[in-house]
Amino acid sequence: MEPYNQIFPNDPTPLMTLAVPRKTGPLPKGSYSYLECYCTAPGCDCRRVTVVVFNEKMKQKAVICFGFDGEGPFAGPYLDSSNYQAPYAPELLDFFVYTLNSRADWLARMYQQYREVRALINGKPYRGKAFPKPGQILYRVMPPPDLEAELAQSLQQKRGTSDTSARYARACLPGRAAKRLQETASNRSGGKAARIAAKGMAHFVELYARAGITGPIAQLLALQDELRRYLAANDSAGEELAALLPVLCQQSPEDDEKIEAALRLLYDTLDFYRVELEGGRLGAKQQMQIFQNSLTLHVFLQNEDLDLCMAVANILMQSRVELIPRLREASSKVMAASAARSDLQDLPGEDVLSGIARSFQSMGVTSPFEGAQEMLGLFAMNDPELQTALIGEMMTADDRFLRETAALMLFHHDRELSLEVSKLLAKVEGSCVTPETLRRLIVSRNWLPEAIRKNVDQAISNARKARVECAPLAKPPAITVYASSVDGSGAQGFHILVPDGAAVAACSLLLRLEVGVAECFVAPLKSKREVNSFAGKLKKEGSYVESSPDYLDLRVCHALAEGAGHGDAPNHSLVRIAELLGRDRWRGAPFDASSELLRLREEIAAHDPALLDEREYLAALEESARWHLAESVFGSWFEDDVSVSRELEASRSGSKTMNGAAAAERIVSVVLEQRRDAWLERLVVNTLWLRYAKSAPVDWHRMFHVAQAVADRSVPLKEIPLMVSIAKKSLQAYQHHQRARKRG
Repeated sequence: MEPYNQIFPNDPTPLMTLAVPRKTGPLPKGSYSYLECYCTAPGCDCRRVTVVVFNEKMKQKAVICFGFDGEGPFAGPYLDSSNYQAPYAPELLDFFVYTLNSRADWLARMYQQYREVRALINGKPYRGKAFPKPGQILYRVMPPPDLEAELAQSLQQKRGTSDTSARYARACLPGRAAKRLQETASNRSGGKAARIAAKGMAHFVELYARAGITGPIAQLLALQDELRRYLAANDSAGEELAALLPVLCQQSPEDDEKIEAALRLLYDTLDFYRVELEGGRLGAKQQMQIFQNSLTLHVFLQNEDLDLCMAVANILMQSRVELIPRLREASSKVMAASAARSDLQDLPGEDVLSGIARSFQSMGVTSPFEGAQEMLGLFAMNDPELQTALIGEMMTADDRFLRETAALMLFHHDRELSLEVSKLLAKVEGSCVTPETLRRLIVSRNWLPEAIRKNVDQAISNARKARVECAPLAKPPAITVYASSVDGSGAQGFHILVPDGAAVAACSLLLRLEVGVAECFVAPLKSKREVNSFAGKLKKEGSYVESSPDYLDLRVCHALAEGAGHGDAPNHSLVRIAELLGRDRWRGAPFDASSELLRLREEIAAHDPALLDEREYLAALEESARWHLAESVFGSWFEDDVSVSRELEASRSGSKTMNGAAAAERIVSVVLEQRRDAWLERLVVNTLWLRYAKSAPVDWHRMFHVAQAVADRSVPLKEIPLMVSIAKKSLQAYQHHQRARKRG
């Protein structure tokens, strides 16, 4: 669900507002705005709206679910129990229902907004059935539906679990704004949570199986919320799931639906523990180790189901979880067993290389980049020595395709294995290097750490001595670049649309400050409709704006320098992206905030020196206090880790209550001051983002002034309104976690 005013930011339609001039019953005096949110999943026709109620301080007070057709258990209107509801939320719901029945224009407007959203998302006019005429249904307050009971009655038919449906399920997940609403504090009833806790993870498998991967979004989100609560309240939940996985495969080998549900449950569980660990939560590291030890024992040591081992290994790789040594060592048997599988060695006497080639052919793998991705899945968690040996065999294979695939393993995420692959490349005959591989090595050599680059240079030299001609790189085509702002964790996304034969390729990059190129991949868009849908999603999400190729090049070079400085290289998909974009000059260029600020100041001075006046500086600082209201752009700008918790606990000074103003000031003076350089870097990168944007949500010179203030060490951060706002958001995040843990 996305707010309508973020899907259509230029729409002037005001929000429905309830003005309460004096306290009325439990409802406090104030002004309450009703923000309509609509589903943005392609192809969906749920005919629903979620209404979020805020007070004048932009604090959420109620979340209302409403189905236009007035039919079914999720029609409502009702208060969504998976979100925080103020004690007086029922009164806000009463006003909503009263207005539905008395204001035909509001209901008609929501109908029209729903049609507009569907037309934008699907790229064609809405052709759904007619909505009930205003006044045709007399709406009344409804209780929240029982999630467990509804799941038990719905989705009885088996659902497909193909890659296509999985991608669709991911596409149906709400945008960032709705996700933040979903993650706010909730008042889930104790009775329902107790029933699930009593039945444990086996019961979650049942619920996940019933929900499928294309079930109603409200059910899927509520189910994930229940899972997070259960995991937070039960330390043994991970061990429980690890023990359950092989049992499911043994007892129900024909029940693919239940096994797939358990694997989805595994991914969500890993994601929960990973987020807790990254946030520095007390005991999170120990919980992750216990969970991984349990997976080691139950899945890889005591279990003989090779399919389950491979599936779990692939999920672990996708989850970006750092594996404990014991888990890596225990899974080495998967490599040995997988080499004997029928899909790699179908005929007696057929060697492994021929088996891999046959496997690629049967899977429809047509490029070495796809082949490298399949190899990464095969190698997900296996002994590096076994991986190196097989890659060495592939590098000298007669099959050109296998040689090109093996060379791309140079970009393996394991640094040691990447180094070993570079040594193999330096030792093979130069004639084994294909013209395409030579081009890829030349394009990417500057991305690699020094130790690996030396070996790559030797491989390039060997190929040239063997008179291998470098395959030409295509000329840079016309591209469309979309870039997001840098979020509170230092992450920034790019999506680039580029012609690829008769289709269009969507190249995606995730850059992360202090990391480099964190993720990258290429997805084909085969029709104009898919292209329009993809572009439409990016345009409606406020954190993405259309940018320029120059900004893309600048930020990629920053990220490459950062990654190489840590001894890391991007994955092989960046090579594919460079080929599609015709980029052969991406080289690491370290980011220097001070130098960039100086360059930006000179640009302002040359074009509009009045923007450097003190009045502009002060106006920018004042304006920055309101930037957090642009939720999709700046909503994640806060600190949320153990340092914040430690300082806030210290600020209590033995008292049971916490002074909000004093606590926020402590965050500014201690936590943010210690991380001043990191926030300066984020501000400067975002200033550049605004500078290159075709339509910027904030004037870039305003953010330049705020960055200048942060760069000036004589200015305390507590005097910069943006930093105070960040501290307040950090305090709210801490309080949310505290409430959630008490309810858990």
